[in-house]
Amino acid sequence: MAGTPSKECQNIVLSGIKKMLIAPLGAEKTAARDVGFTNGNVTLTAAFEYADVMVDQSLIPVRRIATAVNYNFAAPLASMSLENLAIGLGVEFGENGQATLAQERYYQVWLETDGPVNDEGEKAVREIYFPKIALGGTTELAFSRTDAQTANLEGVIINCPTEDGNANFLQITDTYPEAA
Repeated sequence: MAGTPSKECQNIVLSGIKKMLIAPLGAEKTAARDVGFTNGNVTLTAAFEYADVMVDQSLIPVRRIATAVNYNFAAPLASMSLENLAIGLGVEFGENGQATLAQERYYQVWLETDGPVNDEGEKAVREIYFPKIALGGTTELAFSRTDAQTANLEGVIINCPTEDGNANFLQITDTYPEAA
């Protein structure tokens, strides 16, 4: 049907993440904490909700429109430490690896990866910034790790429209090295 996004663009895997920084909402990037290595790439998933438009003259919908989209963020952590997460999330972890989060707590996430190569052959550093993410769970996060398990950091990416009404759920910037 017209207007339906292709299935191929609904799930995006960001591979080659060099650094993942996290900080409570409103903190400066300089206060963000690197949570360690990821294992299995960062995944962004878009879940669309649709409504069918029906008319009396047709037994099938004449149009399908997207009514909502929910963006989810997932990062499997390979080498996270409770210290890094405690600082990045702004919480304290108990001896059992559990932390209690305040209701409606939001975070910012910065991902650094390789960007495109320019005409001089220099590779850019690409930064992907999520201004507002609500981490999964209601009020508790529990992280455990065994030989066969890595901790997953999962959340919902919040869309905060800008003053001009544009979507603002991620920002991508490329920075090339300064010319010598």
